[in-house]
Formats: sequence, C-alpha cells, structure tokens
Amino acid sequence: MVPRGDLKPCDGTRILARIGSDAILESEVAGAVNESVNEIVEKNKDKISPEQLEQLRALRTQQRLKNLIDTKLIYQDAKHNIPTEGWAHIEQELGKQFEGEGGDLEKMMKKAGVGSRRELDQKLRGLGTSLEQEKRSSMELTLARQWIGQQVKRDEEVTYDQMVFYYHDHVKEFTTSARAQWEELLVRYAKYPTRAAAYEAIARMGNQIWAGTPFGDVAKAGSDGPEAPKGGQREWTEKGALACQALDTALFNLPVGQLSPIIEGDRGFHIIRVTKRDPETVKPFPDAQAEIKKKIVQQRMEKQFQEYMAKLQARTPVWTIFDSPTTTPQTATPGPPLRR
Repeated sequence: MVPRGDLKPCDGTRILARIGSDAILESEVAGAVNESVNEIVEKNKDKISPEQLEQLRALRTQQRLKNLIDTKLIYQDAKHNIPTEGWAHIEQELGKQFEGEGGDLEKMMKKAGVGSRRELDQKLRGLGTSLEQEKRSSMELTLARQWIGQQVKRDEEVTYDQMVFYYHDHVKEFTTSARAQWEELLVRYAKYPTRAAAYEAIARMGNQIWAGTPFGDVAKAGSDGPEAPKGGQREWTEKGALACQALDTALFNLPVGQLSPIIEGDRGFHIIRVTKRDPETVKPFPDAQAEIKKKIVQQRMEKQFQEYMAKLQARTPVWTIFDSPTTTPQTATPGPPLRR
C-alpha cells in the first residue's frame, strides 16, 4: 500500500510550539507540511515506507516550526512597539493586501485550481488547515517582513579598500574552474572474466579508432560507458569533478583531439579524447566590483538580522514538541486573526 501524506486526524488545536505567551497550533503547520509531504509521496509512490514517511513528516514539521517561530518572534516585537491605536488600521491594510489583486488569496486560488473562496477553504481543510488560518498566517508574515525592513538597515556605503580586501579574501568566488568536453570508451572489469580480457577489449576498440573507425561508432558498439548510446560524448566536466584521479589528470593534460593511452580506473579501463577545453579564469577586480558591493551589503544586513533575532530569542522563552519526547500534548482555542 502506498503511504499517504495526510496528517493523522486531528482538530488542529494541538499546540506544537509556544513563543512567550503565544502558541503555534497544528492547524498553522498542517497545510504546508501536508502539501510538501504529499508531493514527495506522489513522486516516489511505492519507494517510500511508512517509517520514512514519519521521518519526513517530522523533518518538515520542524522546518515549518522554525520559520513560524521566527515570524512570531518578529510579529511579537512589532506588536509590542506599535501603538495600540494603530492596530485597527494595520489589520485593515494587511487584509487588503491578502484579499487584493495579486495578493496571497489570488495566488492560493490559482495554485489550488479553484474559482471561489469556498472551494479553496474546502481544499485547505483537506490539508488540515483553513482559509481563515492561512489568511492569519499570511498577514503575520507580511507584517513581520515589513517590520524587519525597519530593523535591518541597508548600508550602501562600501569603500574601495573594503571591496579590494573582499576580492582577495574570496577570490574563489570569482574563479571559474577549467572545464573540458570529451569522448569516452569504457570497459568494465565486472563484465569480463579477467582484467587481461578487459584490457584486450579496450585495446581492440582503441585500434579500431586508429584504423579510422569513428569514435562514436566504436563507443556505440562496444563501450560500457554511461554515454555509449550517444557515441561516448560527455558533457562539460570541471577540473576535479571526476572521482578517478587518473581520468581527471588526463582530461586536463591531454592535447585536445589526441586519443589517450589506456587509463586504468577503479572500475574499468578507459580511453578518452578531449574535444574542447576552457582554462581556469578569474574575473578581474574591476568587473567584479558591483557584485562585491552587493555581497558586502548583503553580509551586513544578514549580520544585523542575526543579531536582531538573537536579542528576540534571548528575551522570549520558546518551546516546541520536539524539545521533549515525553511532553503531554496540549490543546488551545485559536483566537481571531493577528490578535491571539
């Protein structure tokens, strides 16, 4: 029997996490978790066992909880700092963004392939959530993103010296590895009674090419390589990407167009021919300046964000069902949108 990705029957009120005085309910997690799990189950069919399904569900639940906890922490901070009299207007504007043209409601209906709110709500309830729950989550996320924009400032002032230092300290980011296109003949040891027999087979194919038979014809007729049906043609391969060191060395030292000698690999004998090769290149500093500035600005913003989140986490107790395997399940009654 193919395991299903649906959540086990529940009323959605089980508490999965607490963030200060707020709670994250199962209904807030179920929709995204079920959708993700169902997609994976559909693609893998009989390949996924019930045990793997439970592990997958737990992993997806933890990931979803992590995102929701961060959102709740930011939302709580916004709620604490924004004057109470401004909340009615904020909720109204967030609702308009959700309901309006191009908003999350429109996107959700399009993704679900439905034409009405009622149909969408029915589909969401089948996933363990509801339209009202998803609207609340969307509004909280939107407010959290807007609030983060006010806490994390974009500092565009980057000096020339800072860019030079970054360039030299991260030169690999601006380096393009050498790469080659090539053709391959392969004889696997496992297909022959002895290595000597395998060697004779690869040597025979090499002699056919020397005698004038096209490489592709020989590969199609006798090679054990993965691209043999395509005439042994291999795609661009970066230096260091091959597990076989002898092959990698030949690939980047053999003259282009020249047939290699027989190469002994871990699983078989090879003969290769390089058809094209590009050398390693490093983007010059003047060409990389715009990219470097963007990276530095992003790093600064990421550092600000991490410091901000650390402060929120330090002052707000957080608990999840994954903290203790013996925790007794709890239930709670969901409050109105954005105001629990």
